[in-house]
Amino acid sequence: MRRFGRASTWALMAALVVGCGDSGDTASAPPSPTAPADTAPVEAPEPVGGLLATIGTNRLYALDRGFGLGLQNVGDETVAVRELQLDSPLFATVPLAAEEVQLEPGGRRFVVPVPYGEARCDGGPAETFAAVVVLDDGEELRLPVVEEYPGAIGRLHRRECAAADLRERVDIRFGDQWIRHGDAVSGELILEQLRPGDPVAVEDARGSVIFTIRVDDAEPPILRVTDDEPTASVPITISADRCDPHALAESKRTFMFLTWVTVGEAESVPLELEPVGAARTALEDVFATCTD
Repeated sequence: MRRFGRASTWALMAALVVGCGDSGDTASAPPSPTAPADTAPVEAPEPVGGLLATIGTNRLYALDRGFGLGLQNVGDETVAVRELQLDSPLFATVPLAAEEVQLEPGGRRFVVPVPYGEARCDGGPAETFAAVVVLDDGEELRLPVVEEYPGAIGRLHRRECAAADLRERVDIRFGDQWIRHGDAVSGELILEQLRPGDPVAVEDARGSVIFTIRVDDAEPPILRVTDDEPTASVPITISADRCDPHALAESKRTFMFLTWVTVGEAESVPLELEPVGAARTALEDVFATCTD
């Protein structure tokens, strides 16, 4: 199917994300009530301190590199949680995160954000999860965690590791020369090989809620590099197609774009692309017209 030369918008990709944060314009959402009963794990471990825990990818927290940690008090006393931490061989451990949650006995499951670090890609770690929970009185509990949708976090981990491998193979960037045309700018998208190896191709390039990327008269792949041709570029136009109040309110990563890249005959891997330098300046100038 032809995917180029037309508007292509990326509103939000949860569980992709791979490792690049934006300017941090998304605040952590408050604890949300339990998901429907059919999403609860079939088998649960024994409670620790009266608590059971689940984990899953969550669109509310993905932009800040957080999973949704479900906590349920199945004990007889109120439990006040003050700090949380994820422990898994899949991701680097990050410091304890403050999160005030009061769980009543026999109450509903609450989902709160728990941050995770960079993917660990130096082997084949088991997909196991534990939550370190610090209570109001300072007591620290270690809860075994069951994944809500088995394999979902593992798939995210594999995508992040594939993206990390791609960044070692190629450099994808916007060019330094941009021309303004009303609410759009024209320039180049550049792909450069960093080390010899299999051919690498950019199959697609997508914009954000506000911006649209257009590659005119181009069939996929739009860019491809090999050992014989290690550098390639293609003219592109980026336009601010949506400046309505709803789009501005929904835009959490205004200047974060998405490419789909393949190595050899493997499946495409999503790779985020953030404009810097002249490209960022040009897009900021266009975006300023949205908020005038």
